[in-house]
Amino acid sequence: MGVDVDRNIFWEGQTYKVKLPISDVSSDLTIEVGSASFAFHKFPLVLQSGRIRKLLLEAKDTKVSRINLTGLPGGSDAFELATKFYYGVNVEITISNVALLRCATRFMEMIEDISEKNLEIRTEVFLKDAVFPNISNSISVLHRCETLLPISEEVNLVSQLINAIANNACKEQLTSDLSKLEYNFSLKPVQCVDSETPSEWLVKSLAVLNLNFFKRALSAVKTKGLKQDIINRILINYAQNSLQGLFIMDPQLVKRSFLDLNLHKRQRIIVETIAGLLPT
Repeated sequence: MGVDVDRNIFWEGQTYKVKLPISDVSSDLTIEVGSASFAFHKFPLVLQSGRIRKLLLEAKDTKVSRINLTGLPGGSDAFELATKFYYGVNVEITISNVALLRCATRFMEMIEDISEKNLEIRTEVFLKDAVFPNISNSISVLHRCETLLPISEEVNLVSQLINAIANNACKEQLTSDLSKLEYNFSLKPVQCVDSETPSEWLVKSLAVLNLNFFKRALSAVKTKGLKQDIINRILINYAQNSLQGLFIMDPQLVKRSFLDLNLHKRQRIIVETIAGLLPT
């Protein structure tokens, strides 16, 4: 009869504890991630994580019972998900957590040469099958990468997502053009199911990205051949959304606070970036 491992992994106060269902062995390693503490067993961690293995090997005290993980992308939330995988709990990879897990697994060195079929391989398969072929999912995951820098850049996830967005945008443009051609030469009118065209959806969707990712994504779709009129609409929509609530204050009329100066600087950067993306 199987054991429900997930019930043996729980929070007790500020400490995340694991009770091994196959024995009464108490935890022998505490890992600190930010303000949270995780009480675990060394063996499954060493088996799955190259980073933890190195930290234990490098420790001067061979009986080390506490280590600190600084710089883990996603913090305690990411570590909690990863540790469930350590203990055999089925970790559901979703659009919402795949970027978090991808970055955390690289930081933790949960790679194939450490353990076969590791969590890093599972995240790569999910990205390939469910994210990269879909422009909506690619934009959503790219948006989540903004809080996972610089690891999301180091694992090449940002570049892969931007390339996927550009490829899919141009594929959808081609599909849309072919649909219009088919409509023009069809004897029977083709009924439009969705009132919002792919290009209209793209114009709105890219507005969620920060300025750096937006600039890179737009440069990529331009390189791939997205029509200039669509690019112009994307720029206008992004400018309207980004500049909303930001106002240039006349220094002759109002004495600016430090916050005002920051807003003015942001506005200037946005305007200059968008202007630089306009056709010359």
